[in-house]
Amino acid sequence: MQGDWRVTKNIAVAGWAGYVNAEAKDGINENNKADIWNWSANIAFLDLAKEGDVFAIAGGMPPKATDIEGASADKDTSYIIEALYRYPLKDNITITPGFYVILNSNHNSDNDTIWVGAIRTTFKF
Repeated sequence: MQGDWRVTKNIAVAGWAGYVNAEAKDGINENNKADIWNWSANIAFLDLAKEGDVFAIAGGMPPKATDIEGASADKDTSYIIEALYRYPLKDNITITPGFYVILNSNHNSDNDTIWVGAIRTTFKF
C-alpha cells in the first residue's frame, strides 16, 4: 500500500507500507511461515533555492520478521532516517549530498548506530 499527496506546489508527502507472509521452501525450517513488515514516510520540499531542487527527509522501518514459526521474531525494531538535497547544476547535471542513519541495526538494540554520508552526481544524456 502506498500513497502520496502534493500538499502545495512546493511540498509533497508520501508513504508506503508492506507486508509479506513468507514460507521457507527448504532446509531445516521448511514450510515454516513468518510475517515480514516494512514501512516508510517522507516529506519533500521542491524548488527551495532554485527551480528543480529538492530537499527531502524520510524515515522508516526495514523489513522486520514477526510471528515466526519455529524461531524467535526480531528482538527489537530498526529505523532508518535519511535526508538529502538534490541540486541541479545544469539542465543535465545534478548533485545530491545526503546522509542516513540506521538505529538498532539488524533489529537489535545492542548493535551500534550506523551513519552513512554520500554525494551522488547524476548526468543525463
